[in-house]
Amino acid sequence: MDTLKTGINLVVKKTLQIMSPEPRVEFSEDSDNGMVFNDIPVPEELISRIFCYYVDAKSLLNCQLVCKRWNMLMTDYVWRKKAIIRTGHHFTLEEPYDWKDYYSIITVNFGKNLLTNHSGAEGIRKGWNNLRNGGDGWKIERSPLGVPPLPEEPDFGNSQYCFVTSYSDCIKEQTIYLSKVGFSANVLDSMQPVIEISEWYGCRWDCPANYKLTVQLIGSQDQIMDSFIFKDSLENERQNVWHKVEHKFTNYGRGLRIIRFKHGGSDRYFWAGHYGSKMARATVKVIIP
Repeated sequence: MDTLKTGINLVVKKTLQIMSPEPRVEFSEDSDNGMVFNDIPVPEELISRIFCYYVDAKSLLNCQLVCKRWNMLMTDYVWRKKAIIRTGHHFTLEEPYDWKDYYSIITVNFGKNLLTNHSGAEGIRKGWNNLRNGGDGWKIERSPLGVPPLPEEPDFGNSQYCFVTSYSDCIKEQTIYLSKVGFSANVLDSMQPVIEISEWYGCRWDCPANYKLTVQLIGSQDQIMDSFIFKDSLENERQNVWHKVEHKFTNYGRGLRIIRFKHGGSDRYFWAGHYGSKMARATVKVIIP
């Protein structure tokens, strides 16, 4: 343990030298440059272990700039090993990734809901593009009216916000650009992560309604690579109940860059106000296969 603490302290001090005014030492393949500090040798295995288990990814970017030997150590081994630790997925030396791909794998939010404002708690416009505002338009209910409370879930707690539609079609969509949320194109093409989508929907006890959901996977050439289209007519015993639609996209091919999530609905009695379908907790998740 003392050796490990000593190694960590030396690595931290060496990293801080980046900002030091002292002249840089020329790299030599035959020297211990980068592995000796204050005449104390630091084994390559120890430095690697510190980088893999005790240094966060953003700090590693600075460590990579310390010297060429550290840079080689990280690009040849550390980034790949840290990705294995982060994901549990065994990346071999034959993987078609460079260190930037491994950085993406380490820092990206696998399993996190990529949709903004999934249930309307942040207002109608936040994150969503309103395509159709039929009848009396979209509305947000903080506690859903005419239906039981939404079930409690680990990802959402007991949040009771929902969107509600009116007597003519209300439709909105949200577009997720995967590169902007940290997914590298090479990782998407090679790993083919599972795309999981879901949403809760329902309607009031006193008015039947229609609900529809369309999710598209868009490629690098703006082509539709895969899509999921779901429609439901809620009436009689299916009213006054929350339903959940779920789907997984797999084996969709190379080129995925955008996910487009579109939902909407209306009531079926054409009543003024907001008696149409309700929807909440929309999710889009990228899952490591």
